[in-house]
Amino acid sequence: MCFNSYIYNFFTNEIIYTMKKTLLLFLMFSPLNSLGQQLECCESEKNVETYLSGNWMIKDSDLKRQYSYRFNDGVGKFLIYEIKENGSLEDINENQPTLKILKKKNGFEIEHDFGVLKTYTKIKHLDSIKLIVARHDGSEKEYYKVSE
Repeated sequence: MCFNSYIYNFFTNEIIYTMKKTLLLFLMFSPLNSLGQQLECCESEKNVETYLSGNWMIKDSDLKRQYSYRFNDGVGKFLIYEIKENGSLEDINENQPTLKILKKKNGFEIEHDFGVLKTYTKIKHLDSIKLIVARHDGSEKEYYKVSE
């Protein structure tokens, strides 16, 4: 009986050790950062404003529009331009919100303030040429930066 319990304990401990080792290896090699935000550029709201400032276009979009982010002292403007046949930009006078960058526990968000309504968009990826944002319903849009 004593020998059997020794064998049982030995194999039980081996199984637990193997499971712990497998879990540790899985955590080491799984891309945990793909679950969250990819902002190698930014640690503060000011850094996000700097990278976000400029003109952007939606990737693979048929719309002839450019979207412009401009920030001054923590407050931003979001402007929409239509690209004309001659290449010039014409301001579209839509209800354009005031912007603010918010640092949350799980990353950065853009607050769009329309006066009576505020909406929030999560920044999933931001670098000098690419921006991916996600709404709270899960839909995503990818933008690429264009020269001004």
